[in-house]
Amino acid sequence: MLPNGQFISTGVETRKGVVGYDLTNLLIGSEGTLGIITSLTLKLLARPPALKTMMCVFSDMVSAMNGVAAIMKKGHLPSALEFLDHKCLRLIGELLPFSPSGKQPSLLIIEIDGPEKQIEKEIEELCRIARKNGATEFIKAVDSKEREEIWSVRRQVSLRIHDYAELYIPEDIVVPLSNIATLVDALPEYEKKYGMEVFAFGHAGDGNIHLNITSRKMTSETRVHEGTRALLELTLGLNGTISGEHGIGIAKSPFLAMELSEASITLQKKIKKLFDPNLVLNPGKIFPEK
Repeated sequence: MLPNGQFISTGVETRKGVVGYDLTNLLIGSEGTLGIITSLTLKLLARPPALKTMMCVFSDMVSAMNGVAAIMKKGHLPSALEFLDHKCLRLIGELLPFSPSGKQPSLLIIEIDGPEKQIEKEIEELCRIARKNGATEFIKAVDSKEREEIWSVRRQVSLRIHDYAELYIPEDIVVPLSNIATLVDALPEYEKKYGMEVFAFGHAGDGNIHLNITSRKMTSETRVHEGTRALLELTLGLNGTISGEHGIGIAKSPFLAMELSEASITLQKKIKKLFDPNLVLNPGKIFPEK
């Protein structure tokens, strides 16, 4: 429903359809600033016949990220490829089925799906690639219970970080897969320079890294915000984007011009004004209203 009360329908029920502009994705990505979605149709995927899940332990984060790049370069497309850095592992240590060794142990959680015989071979190939890139230990889930235990480790991370720090700034940057190792290798330098602690985890297969920027003292808030901006600048310098999933909203609106040109922002504001001339839908989101 548009702000004037008029209803429109977007999208098609066919496999292909390119009539007019792609209003469906425009509205989906508008964060509620262009219209109100009153109903939607979801595309469902068939349940895979089998799943294989495992943890791969690395001695450091850069090795883990090099392992991710190697897996993807070989043409493998895991249904999930998640990572946790050594700081995250420190917070959830009692939940791990292994004792992390090394100064900065890091973890990849890999899941593949498909026909049973096919994924049996693929999981072994992924182990070989990971071992070649420095993996030191493998923990494979043998049943649904062990699979759930692996994923419960991943789900606990955000909660533990939130409880750990007084100041908590979550970012969800994305960089090309070839640049993940470069980014994570640079994090200690930024931590030291800005007096902050960064917990990194996320969707490694997409290059989507959740940088959880923290401080145990609220008195360092100004410095940490400067460090956050610096990390976003690093991300853009590596041909990345400042938000892969969470959108801009209010918190990230001051950073919008770091990634988008003035011409692009002006055009998008005109689109907003065309849909919503009275600025009544989700005011203040994405673009500060004037």
